[in-house]
Amino acid sequence: MVVRRVVYRLLFPLAVLLPVWVLVGRGILLDGIGWSFLGYLIVCPILFVLLLLIGGLVVWRPGVRQERAVSAWDAAVLIVLWLVLVAAGFVAHPAIVAAAVVLVLGAFWFALWELLTEGRRRFRAAMDDVEATLGGARASVPQQQAPVDIGEVIVVTSQDVTPPDRGPAS
Repeated sequence: MVVRRVVYRLLFPLAVLLPVWVLVGRGILLDGIGWSFLGYLIVCPILFVLLLLIGGLVVWRPGVRQERAVSAWDAAVLIVLWLVLVAAGFVAHPAIVAAAVVLVLGAFWFALWELLTEGRRRFRAAMDDVEATLGGARASVPQQQAPVDIGEVIVVTSQDVTPPDRGPAS
């Protein structure tokens, strides 16, 4: 739980720091100022926006906001992504760049998938509550049924209801 909370707190600060680290580490220190630096000037703001978008999708989930901690899968994906981006600032190797691109795109789609999954689950739970409430309300209110014509009825009572005899008929 501690790691999940730390990842939650680092979502937005690392969205700023990691692109700056890649720009400084790769763009200036390793490759020097030149055409590759110009490429990093274009790629790092895109990385910044994508990391902010991933963080926003993760934090947008109500369960994450309530717990103030990301899910275990979010933590694993984000830690691996951050480690690859730190390595990209140290090492100029195409495989690390490819891994970073795949992880950024994968983290985005994973965060979007989890947001939609949690939203669908919460919506279904709300609809189940509404259906249960309406079902209970219908059961507690007496319903008036339409009258049914059953035909001729013979009533039998325990008392004599015939009029008393008033004598001989005149």
